[in-house]
Amino acid sequence: MSHTLVNYHFGSRDALVAAAIGARIAPHDVVSLARDATGTIQTPRLVQGLLAVWEDPILGAKLVETAREYAARGETSGAIAEYLQNVVFAPLVADFGVARGRRMVMTIIGFIYGRYILQVPTLASLSKEEVGKELLALLSA
Repeated sequence: MSHTLVNYHFGSRDALVAAAIGARIAPHDVVSLARDATGTIQTPRLVQGLLAVWEDPILGAKLVETAREYAARGETSGAIAEYLQNVVFAPLVADFGVARGRRMVMTIIGFIYGRYILQVPTLASLSKEEVGKELLALLSA
């Protein structure tokens, strides 16, 4: 992939990945919008953003498709993993420390795969409000 062409057409590799996902709001936007005026990620805002994106009928369906491809180790999975590491997971570790950041990453991945990819009834049957409350409690611990 030509770095020059990616920058010319998309502005950055992260923007290319977001465009490939077809997102109107990309994962790095969710993290950015979760930050307060001091630049610190606020967990309630993060949960609100995650739910807004994944619960959206159009955007959520595209994200599910991308997550399934990633899980199947499709040809774009390396780029997706690098993107998520750099723009979602690294900021969590930077803001909350290694131990808590890793727990947050594991919680978010488990939540997304359980509710949206595998559609485990225990998670999939919860309302948006119920799952938001549960996710916030787990991420705040």
